[in-house]
Amino acid sequence: MASPGVARSGRSRGLRTRRKKARAQRRLNSLKKQAARKGALFELWYADGVGFDLLPSVRSAWRRRGQRLALPTPGKNVRVGVVGAVRYPTGDFRFAHQPKSVTSALFLALLPRLVERAKRTGRRIVLVLDNGGCFTSRASTAAIEAAKPYVRVFWLPRYTSETLNWIEGFWEELKATYFSRMLTADRDSFYGAAVHLLRHVRRRGKLPTRIATP
Repeated sequence: MASPGVARSGRSRGLRTRRKKARAQRRLNSLKKQAARKGALFELWYADGVGFDLLPSVRSAWRRRGQRLALPTPGKNVRVGVVGAVRYPTGDFRFAHQPKSVTSALFLALLPRLVERAKRTGRRIVLVLDNGGCFTSRASTAAIEAAKPYVRVFWLPRYTSETLNWIEGFWEELKATYFSRMLTADRDSFYGAAVHLLRHVRRRGKLPTRIATP
């Protein structure tokens, strides 16, 4: 059994986390209202890293009563690492990708595109980030500092990304709609198909109803 001191310490940390989350939520709500106004002086973007797998992440699905739902799976998984950013409330989308895992290199490829956009539009970007390693590495920290005239970071408190980072819902919809089953039957086609899907979203600003493998 935990001692009273340990229990009190745990409750205290939990209370501090809830207070930080509440403050961040209030600040984000204010930023959303300002960013949604006509003639807003800044743009609000949410960014995050994610991995998309050829191996299906099984979700709830319909099946005929009395029949099993069989999902094909690859003999070996393939993963695409992505760092993306979505603008609130328009849904404009930017992303960088590479094979396998998410690293700082992806954020370092994405950030200059946001800087360029800020220069082009004349509106500073407020970029919401969590404390993931690809954002807090030494190289990323230096890049964020250099981008400050055009991009300012709003850091989310720890352990709040799933509820406060607007892009999380976007990733979940992609995974539930397209990656809950195999996106392609051919392992060698998966990377191209995943990037094709993301480029479609980038161009159209919405998820497609169906995807044709490039």
